[in-house]
Amino acid sequence: MKIYPWFLVCLLFMLTAFFQQTSAQGKLIDSLRSTLRYRLTDTTRANTYYDIANEFYKQGNSDSALYYLKLTRQLCIRKKYDAGLGDFNRLRGAICMHQGSFEEALIFFQASITNYTKANKPKVIAQVYHNMGWLYKMMGENQHVLAYARQGLLYIQRAIEIKQRFNSVKLLPDTYINLGIIYEDLGDFKQGRDCFFRALAINEQLKAKPEANRVIYNNLGKNYNVEHQYEQAIDYLNKSLSLNLALKRSSSLAHNYRNLATSYLGLHQPDKALYFARKALEQVKISKDIPLTNSVYWVLSKTYAASGQYDLAYAFVLEHKRIDDSLMNLEKTRTIAQLQGRYEVQQAHTLATTVANFELAKTREIAKIEAEKAKQIAAIQAKESHQIALLRIKSELEKTRAIAEVQTKHDTYKREQQFALLDHQNHIRTRQFQYMAGGLFLLILLLSILVGQYLTIRRANRSLSEQNDIITIRSRQVANQADQLRTLIKELHHRVKNNLAIVSSLLNLQIIGLHDEKAIAAVRVGQQRVEAMSLIHQQLYLTDQVTVINMQEYLTQLAESMMRAYGYQEDKFRLQLNIEQHELDVDIAIPLGLIVNELITNAFKYAYVHQQYPSLRIGLHSNSDAPFSSITLEVQDNGPGIGLADWQKAGKQTSFGKRLITSLSEQLEGNFELLKENGTLFRLHIPSGQIVL
Repeated sequence: MKIYPWFLVCLLFMLTAFFQQTSAQGKLIDSLRSTLRYRLTDTTRANTYYDIANEFYKQGNSDSALYYLKLTRQLCIRKKYDAGLGDFNRLRGAICMHQGSFEEALIFFQASITNYTKANKPKVIAQVYHNMGWLYKMMGENQHVLAYARQGLLYIQRAIEIKQRFNSVKLLPDTYINLGIIYEDLGDFKQGRDCFFRALAINEQLKAKPEANRVIYNNLGKNYNVEHQYEQAIDYLNKSLSLNLALKRSSSLAHNYRNLATSYLGLHQPDKALYFARKALEQVKISKDIPLTNSVYWVLSKTYAASGQYDLAYAFVLEHKRIDDSLMNLEKTRTIAQLQGRYEVQQAHTLATTVANFELAKTREIAKIEAEKAKQIAAIQAKESHQIALLRIKSELEKTRAIAEVQTKHDTYKREQQFALLDHQNHIRTRQFQYMAGGLFLLILLLSILVGQYLTIRRANRSLSEQNDIITIRSRQVANQADQLRTLIKELHHRVKNNLAIVSSLLNLQIIGLHDEKAIAAVRVGQQRVEAMSLIHQQLYLTDQVTVINMQEYLTQLAESMMRAYGYQEDKFRLQLNIEQHELDVDIAIPLGLIVNELITNAFKYAYVHQQYPSLRIGLHSNSDAPFSSITLEVQDNGPGIGLADWQKAGKQTSFGKRLITSLSEQLEGNFELLKENGTLFRLHIPSGQIVL
């Protein structure tokens, strides 16, 4: 590759700035370490440990950062320093995130929000929401789950709301950058680009230093790469590269080099692309960022393939798939969902505790004020009550004497009446005791009979219980075996889907090295057939159904992917799907999907050449009203049209696609017809014996 003199001058300048920045960072760490020799309070010492760990983290030295973070945590726990614990958990989560340990990162970020809430630091909580938004973005990207990206979008928007509420304008650019990246993950590249330019505008308003724009420039370059505007992308990426070289940002440099390699691949300059891809690999080995390493391996595989070095391309494809499989794990997804649920419950509990403590303190203060008032009122009323009490005592003494005389006479008469009543009651109780003795004998007899029956029933129940226990154990064994079988089948579909994806990737790499258009078209058609089967297995391992396919989702994904593959936009192509038969057995769905794939391919290749408004209709209907139930597949385009007789006469030898359609129709025991109705209409009838509802 030819290196121009101006590029050498720029590289020398950037290396000089890089070594100056490295020296400055080393001096800062030495200065912080020298501070530890003085007698410091525990909180100040904990903050100093954290600052040293943060500087090591910025340099990509995670081991040294973790060592000082451990010292920070010990002091913070001893002093119950909530703000310091929040700093520890936040930085620890960032390190785990860059190492690909997403579950641990989520736990540390959630803990930091709890610590900052206790320390009453809402501005720092906004930064943690920022980190959590980026974490969910990484999980969505590496586990191919858009729901995580949407959750990350909510956290980023919450961070922006808090920062705007507290007027933290200096912290907004980074948040808008991550918001734009998540919009890109969701497919809205224009919205993402608007967020990047908004971050640039805020930095200009704040008159920030040039290095504040390095991440924005990199993301604008990546955005323009997606839009195939490679020259603009390279301009922004070179700006970011010069700033990151001066700051010794290993992971940022890896991003720059990877995106530059993508730009030069788009410009069909494989030598320059390979140079920057290798530079990205050097930097990513320093940063040890697992998700970033995965993306660099993918760019290297495409770059080596474009350079004709297919062995190296294949090796990096395998490395990419290995990391991709390790990151995309169903068990991780469940664990993360459980952590999120526990976190929401913990947040609710913390909020309720805080509100309760506030109300308790408020109640105590009100009670204290009320007690003071009551004490003053009591002192005033005591004097008045003393004189009133003396008068009342005199009157009460006279009353008491009169009442005592009357009460004595009344009590004497009452006792005489009670003695007479007690004699009568004793006579009645004697008679009742005699009746009770007879009844008690009868009761004992009945109880003896009941005890005998109880013992008999108990023996019978014990026998039934033992039988029920045996049946329950056997039912659990059968259920466990069924769960294990279902898991194995889903894992099998997962592996089949991955193998088909590797086959598709290999075919894609093979296309790059071909120059014969017919050979390229043949390989691409084969790749589309592989992807049609891969969609089936992808649906099977993503759902609880292991033998049944949702035809609405499958045919929609198949038609839309084919439409994009042949370069048609949604607003310029009319795609109509009428799917009444929603579910089919996988043995029916795979040949049916291959037939639809062949028919759609023929339509895109031949039907729309002279058609200004192309359209395609796919129908799958059940015929339950007929004497024998069946299903009908219809695929219709609006091209010039071809009948069954013309289709059979075309060419001396029948093409592989036609033979495939005929063979698959016979496999399904169906019969098809080809009609000219405003284009070509293919109609396939499948009898009831093949249908699984």
